[in-house]
Amino acid sequence: MNTQVSNPNERLLEHLVRLSGLRRRDDLLGGLTQALADTISAQAVAIFSLAHDNERRFWLALTEVTSGSDIHYFSDPMGAAPDTLLPIEDAPDRMHCLDRVEVVVRAGAVGDDHQVTCFPITVSEGAALWGVAEIRSKAPLSEADQSGALRLITLYGNMLDMLDYSECDALTGLWNRKPFDDLFYKTLRRVEQVEPPPQGTEQRTPPPTANFWLAMADIDHFKQVNDTYGHLIGDEVLILVARLMKTSFRAYDKVYRFGGEEFVVVLRSADHATAMAAVERFRANMEAFVFPQAGRITVSMGVTEIQAGDTPAAACERADQAVYYAKHHGRNQVCSESDLVRRGLLTVDRKVGDVELF
Repeated sequence: MNTQVSNPNERLLEHLVRLSGLRRRDDLLGGLTQALADTISAQAVAIFSLAHDNERRFWLALTEVTSGSDIHYFSDPMGAAPDTLLPIEDAPDRMHCLDRVEVVVRAGAVGDDHQVTCFPITVSEGAALWGVAEIRSKAPLSEADQSGALRLITLYGNMLDMLDYSECDALTGLWNRKPFDDLFYKTLRRVEQVEPPPQGTEQRTPPPTANFWLAMADIDHFKQVNDTYGHLIGDEVLILVARLMKTSFRAYDKVYRFGGEEFVVVLRSADHATAMAAVERFRANMEAFVFPQAGRITVSMGVTEIQAGDTPAAACERADQAVYYAKHHGRNQVCSESDLVRRGLLTVDRKVGDVELF
């Protein structure tokens, strides 16, 4: 952390320009953390995001930098352990800061003469609550420090909003195909247990051993919905399916719309049975849901484990062939690629990722 800045305004401008040129979320997060540390007279800077799981809100620690150290990256949503997250109610100052979208200052713990200033981080022009930046300092932040921090945080929120615009499906709000490969390879590094921190930084703890799964979903008889009710009702069905997926899977699972009626989920589960149960939960929720115009609609799904040395194309192909089997053997079901292989109903050439259905 550089707290001895000869010209704070020039330093702030330098970081604003640098942030505006970043196009990856991890780079932006690290850039914001470092920029706050370099331009404000503070002892520590920490970034927390807001995580949702089963209609509850939690704090997810993302980054921290202290005086004389490099940035520490604690976790990302795919690598976070849900049972270790801090409920939002347990940090009332952060909650107050975010819910009221205002800067909050609190005194340090007993015997600590430092102050902590919380800044809200929002996206979509301040409409969506994202997280909090906490700045720990010996003295109250000056008006210039607060103004500089707000400029950096506002730019960060605007850059996230731009990424969301380019990487999210306009109809459903789910991630589109564009960011899928980046997430897949980040997930793959966790599978292979070689997840490195961004260049020039340190990571305090090694990534946990994890099992990740890819599930592909295809709405049954969706063409009939469009042909019978029209494309406006078809779009409504897609929007409601996306909402069902968001509520059926955890906040840490990533849900994508690949186009048309095809959806993909990347999820972390301890084992095959747990992954299948998570996907089956969504299938059952879909079957039970009554769509306003189209009535009851079902979905066919295929699941495969992401393995060391995998590629997005190979994993998607395996899941897709499991979907193909489900479609041709009754629909409205979840089929496991590995289970089909074990039963001799599917063969996989692991060397090239090709799948042949018998």
